Amino acid sequence: MRLARAVVIGALVLAASSSASASASAALPARSPISHVIEIMLENHTFDDLFAHFPGARGVGLGTTLPSPSPGGPAVAPLSAGANQGEVQAGLNNSRAAELAMMDRRGAHFAMDGYTRYPGEGLSAITTFGASVAPNLWSLARSFELADANFQSVIGPSLPNTLAAVSGTNDGWTSNAEPPAGLAWRSIFDELSAKHLRSAFYSGVPAWVYANTVWQKVLAPHQRVAPLSALYRALGTGQLPAFSFVRPGVGYSEEPPEDIGEGDAWLGQLVHAIGHSPAWSSTAVFITYDEGGGFWDGVSPPPSSGYGTRTPMVIVSPYARRGVFHEMTTNLSVLSYLDALFHLAPLSPLQARQNDLARAFDVHQHPLAMPRLPVVPARTVAFFGASPLSDPPAEMPGRPFHLLVVEQSPALSPVASSTVLHLSLTAPPGLAVPASFPRRLALHDGRGELSAVLFRPGYYRLTASAPGVLGDLTLDVGVGPNTP
Repeated sequence: MRLARAVVIGALVLAASSSASASASAALPARSPISHVIEIMLENHTFDDLFAHFPGARGVGLGTTLPSPSPGGPAVAPLSAGANQGEVQAGLNNSRAAELAMMDRRGAHFAMDGYTRYPGEGLSAITTFGASVAPNLWSLARSFELADANFQSVIGPSLPNTLAAVSGTNDGWTSNAEPPAGLAWRSIFDELSAKHLRSAFYSGVPAWVYANTVWQKVLAPHQRVAPLSALYRALGTGQLPAFSFVRPGVGYSEEPPEDIGEGDAWLGQLVHAIGHSPAWSSTAVFITYDEGGGFWDGVSPPPSSGYGTRTPMVIVSPYARRGVFHEMTTNLSVLSYLDALFHLAPLSPLQARQNDLARAFDVHQHPLAMPRLPVVPARTVAFFGASPLSDPPAEMPGRPFHLLVVEQSPALSPVASSTVLHLSLTAPPGLAVPASFPRRLALHDGRGELSAVLFRPGYYRLTASAPGVLGDLTLDVGVGPNTP
């Protein structure tokens, strides 16, 4: 079945089934065992990009093709990333104008077939990653629940979608630039504060990064961005807030060109800590992605919804119904779940229309235990460019490149160690790893510098390991939108 026809049929079925479910959500029980909600928001991936072939989910069908990136060329099928690749080049375009063009409206529906032809997208936009790159995410989806009809609430980039996720609306703002000063941004943090319930925004980047930004308005009065170390302390002491909103640090967000495996290892560390904390028996965890990041997804949003591409949502809780949750949701549904749980009013008319995820839970079932996750290192290795707030730049063949390498705790704070890392490099198919590439790197006070030269273009995957220590990095060497 050709893509355009498959998308239209799939969207008609999806719209018919999920519009009813969104307006008739089951009520949460009067006394729910859940009293803590944690949303872990990663960045910039669509559902098909990460879960294209997940059993039982609406993924990529056999025979799916998209137009060639080259004019007049043959149709192309979505690509499965190889062992040399944990991400794609950073040129993907996720602006509102670009997303609208790539989604390609055809009447009431979007054909979802403009991604390979849009400048800077090409094969990068249809590269898919699975369990081999994101083992913890897939393990959690298999052990608990995966929502396969979760759509971006805003067609646009990260900031408006993140603001909508905590405020119930993007207030008409669709850019990553700082919004105008006149917008109020009443948020879930304000609502919970008014009910005398604690909430927190935990971030893996320093709090000063948020100074003089819109987040000073989004947070409740006297509330500040907290470090991830505060979240780990709260888990250990049984002082977890009613709602925790969690964002990772540089190198761990999974936004291209950051390696998905690096963010997945951090995700495993955090969810493992939650699952083995006193709060586990009373917690619902939602793993979300702020928006699709310019990656392709094959399912058109429901007609006239204003929603963008599907993004992953994994629901982790002792009371999550195992399997695939097919009802239509957005990340605003987490707000509606909080409303039902804590008897709050919707923050916006858009949020009032959201599925409240009540049917994603069964509070009467025997509570699920946290499974053993496949990749939970004691510490991770982070790779940076010139500073710990910069990603490694794209490299040119034959030119020396330099990386800052830092050993970090699960709270993404540096660890003062003297670790010796084993370095393993996976080259693109048909290429050999240069004999000159370093095989070991000694860290002093938890830091080191790696210098090397790669002479042939392509994606190379670097793994740094030591007992209890792991880090992954995709090196982009002379790559472009159509580098396989």
